[in-house]
Amino acid sequence: MNKMAIKWLYQELPELVLKGILTEETANKLRQYYGEVKSVSKTTAMLIILGTIGALLIGLGIILLLAHNWEQFSRFTRAILSFIPLVIGQGLAVWVLWKRPGSAAFKEGSATFLSLMVGASIALVCQTYNIPGDAGTFTLSWMLLIAPIIYLMQASLPAAIYLIGITVWAGTYWNDPLKAVIFWPLAAVIIPHFIWSLRKELYVLRSIILSLVLIICASIGSSFSLGKTWGGAWIVIFPSLYSIFYFLGWLDSDKITVNWQRPMRLIGAIGLFVLAFIFTFKDVWKFGTSYSYGIIRNISDFSAIPDHIISLSIVAVSMLLFYDFVKRRNITVCLLGAVPLIAIIGYFLKGSNGILPTVVFNAYLLFLSVSRITSGIRNNRLGIVNSGMLMLAILIIARFFDSDISFVIKGLVFIVVGVGFLVTNMALARRLGGAK
Repeated sequence: MNKMAIKWLYQELPELVLKGILTEETANKLRQYYGEVKSVSKTTAMLIILGTIGALLIGLGIILLLAHNWEQFSRFTRAILSFIPLVIGQGLAVWVLWKRPGSAAFKEGSATFLSLMVGASIALVCQTYNIPGDAGTFTLSWMLLIAPIIYLMQASLPAAIYLIGITVWAGTYWNDPLKAVIFWPLAAVIIPHFIWSLRKELYVLRSIILSLVLIICASIGSSFSLGKTWGGAWIVIFPSLYSIFYFLGWLDSDKITVNWQRPMRLIGAIGLFVLAFIFTFKDVWKFGTSYSYGIIRNISDFSAIPDHIISLSIVAVSMLLFYDFVKRRNITVCLLGAVPLIAIIGYFLKGSNGILPTVVFNAYLLFLSVSRITSGIRNNRLGIVNSGMLMLAILIIARFFDSDISFVIKGLVFIVVGVGFLVTNMALARRLGGAK
């Protein structure tokens, strides 16, 4: 049982004992069996944040001091000085593993410092001996060298630095799909650590930060590395990618009630809605299906194979997760998660004018927003009602600005929608107040 479930059980035990469902002896045995649940306190979180900021400032300070006096040193002195930051970082990491192995703050701070010092040492050595190379080679070398630190120190901030670094590296090869596609196996390096961080304690601060960085880097990395070899691939790839985040965000997080603690579900849902809304415009299907991220040169068949394999793998994972939630009969989740399936169908049935998928996505968003409003009212969930009404309002506003209807009618419709917002919220607020 994970920590969130144990915490919930401990909160329920007094009431269960009071109602006679459990005896005090049984409750004590449950506490003894599961043991004490240690949570990350605000003090610990602040220590992690301050320790990391301190490590960053010290690392940057050392780099600036060396850079200021660099030209005054001999080549031999510069060579020695190039390795001093690395030695300091390694020594600090060894001390933390020896003296503070259980301190997340010390581990994150020292691992971040060491990660920065690795990059500084590489840059200083290359500058001292005039070693040729470009920004992409330097970034990739740096990231590969700090990858073991992630697992040796069990630190998530170096994992975030690693993800950002390989995304920057992929960006240097945005027009070379055979190289940029290596972003995905490189990103897979941190997946075991990401799974470990979630299992240790679901969505604590460092897991949330790593989740956000993973989502952002995967999104940017996709634009750099995928869809280069077949026009309009983004219409299929991005909905599939965001649906994976969305579905994964629903797994093992039922006890989490705060949205910021589940970034995958939140950002996945926002991404799916934004894409579905974009797909309601006819020009997207008329012109966007031939767009391939600015590639203008011919791509050989061999270069297209990795792109196709990874793109189709992302689509396949998305469809498998969708099927899994359909089997669970979770209609609410499946409705929003159906965007990739509808996008795939629209991609192949778009025709020359793109009218059919445009109509389908307008009808889909209308049905989705109305279903959320209905579900929210039925279950007394004000947040779900407001999200459904916001979707409906955005769709109506977009269609009215996209049509030739007079401003008077548009204004009246906007007033009606606004009144609907207020009346629905007041009615539901009264119902919730009466329920209490």
